[in-house]
Amino acid sequence: MKFSSLVPSVVAAAGVVVASSAFSPAQAALTSLGTCSTSNLQGAELCEGAFKDNDSSSLVNDNKLFGIDTWSQLFKVDSSSGVDGGLNVTADTYDEEEEEKEAISGTWSLADVDFNTSNIMVVLKGGPSFSAYKLNGATSGRWNTDGVVNGGDNPGPGLSHVTVYQAPKDIQNAEPVPEPLTILGSATALGIGGLLKRQQSKKNNKA
Repeated sequence: MKFSSLVPSVVAAAGVVVASSAFSPAQAALTSLGTCSTSNLQGAELCEGAFKDNDSSSLVNDNKLFGIDTWSQLFKVDSSSGVDGGLNVTADTYDEEEEEKEAISGTWSLADVDFNTSNIMVVLKGGPSFSAYKLNGATSGRWNTDGVVNGGDNPGPGLSHVTVYQAPKDIQNAEPVPEPLTILGSATALGIGGLLKRQQSKKNNKA
């Protein structure tokens, strides 16, 4: 094959690669319906949602839920009750209008998590939407699906799954440890200050 006939083929192939990468679908930005409340998950300090989508590690990180993009899935119960690792979900109230009788409220408990080193987020998924709840250190409580919506945008669909995500806490927010020179400088300043006070006290006594 001649070089002159090979070049157009290579250029065309490169063009296909560039075009496919340029038009590959980007991760869609989530739009909150604003229906969630911390009362939907007892022990939550913040909530975001509801979002019309199915949660995943890539989705919650691309959208930086609670300003964090390092979430990783820890536990997941794929029903309205069950156990996965340290996550235990129970159901006690059901939506009688749904054929599968999925639960709309119940209890949850969590073990094997460290709030000192990790942020913990719980996602409740129901209908075509989910809401996210950032825990305040609580390891048990009640849940309900009033913070997510069904296909008609009505709150309270049956719960389809519960997912727990964790993300490392930002160590930059920790109190800085004083450097040795800083400690030495502070000690020297205190020593000089004490010496001056003693000298002044002696002068006052002589007067």
